[in-house]
Amino acid sequence: MFRRLLPTRQSSLILSLPRTLSQYGLTLSILSGALIAMPTAQAASCKIPKSYYKNVSCTANSGYFLAIKDFGAPVALINNKGKSVVDLSRYQKVDVNKLSGGLLPVQRNNRVGYLNMKGREVVPAMYDMLSESQGWARPVSDGRIVVKKDGNYGVINTANKIIVPFSAAISDIDDYQNGMARVRKNRAVSWLDKNGKTTNEPSNADSDEFAARSSANKNSSSSSAQTKQAASNRFTTLDARQQDGKWGYVDDNNVTMITYSFDEARPFSEGLAGVRIGKDWGFINLGGELVIPFRFSNSGVSAKGSYKGQSAFIFKDGKAWIGNLKNGNKMCVDTKGEGVRCE
Repeated sequence: MFRRLLPTRQSSLILSLPRTLSQYGLTLSILSGALIAMPTAQAASCKIPKSYYKNVSCTANSGYFLAIKDFGAPVALINNKGKSVVDLSRYQKVDVNKLSGGLLPVQRNNRVGYLNMKGREVVPAMYDMLSESQGWARPVSDGRIVVKKDGNYGVINTANKIIVPFSAAISDIDDYQNGMARVRKNRAVSWLDKNGKTTNEPSNADSDEFAARSSANKNSSSSSAQTKQAASNRFTTLDARQQDGKWGYVDDNNVTMITYSFDEARPFSEGLAGVRIGKDWGFINLGGELVIPFRFSNSGVSAKGSYKGQSAFIFKDGKAWIGNLKNGNKMCVDTKGEGVRCE
């Protein structure tokens, strides 16, 4: 749904965890938003196909598009004719940027697996989410996948057969390139072939090329965490724009960076923008991720007018006014979505 996603038009999904905020007598029910790690938008070259899906975003693969729900949960991978190719409705997150070797990383119940283009989970969702700069899952590389289980690195093939046994001694494994992978065990470095057997270190020239390719691969396969940082570094702000009755955000070149998915949108301030879907407001970041999803459970809140010269849902000095109670008390939240005093 989001991003340049995401060129996203990713973000990442957490099952809804209602949290209540009582401040000045108002109870806010904050839904821990289900976001999806989505692709980096193919900017101007992306043409969304016509389909019956409400929210569709571009992916890094020109032949596929991601359909998502209003709150970010994946629905389906569709083709350029708008037809569903893979049903994704049972997953929390997908990372379409890492579609490789015909397999798509998916996440269910906070576990990682891989889905083929026929919708079959050929690698069960049984592995740990990675906490690396390139995201929560690695792509298939040379028919091999670097995964973690019980906190330990290992390597499997696309049939879920273990190639490199899981070991606490392994501190990192590079993705396979040209049939080889570099493994780090504390400060020691070794090389493995596609069968997981130790092999000779490449020549200096080959080693340099391997390192360059490995680095490039990690950079290109960045997911939500890396994408978020890249967006923050590249853009200081995005401008709200309306199209076909929905609001999204464009950059300085008028390229859509966050898809037209919202019923109302506020300008970015302090890296966040208030957006509304239906009756509910939340906040997204410059990467298009829904970082503060919430809804008001008390109908007595009014967000009409302004406070200190600002409309509701716009941050200033780390606070955003979100409305007034019937008794006139003002409600504010901080950049984490927590209720704070407005004064």
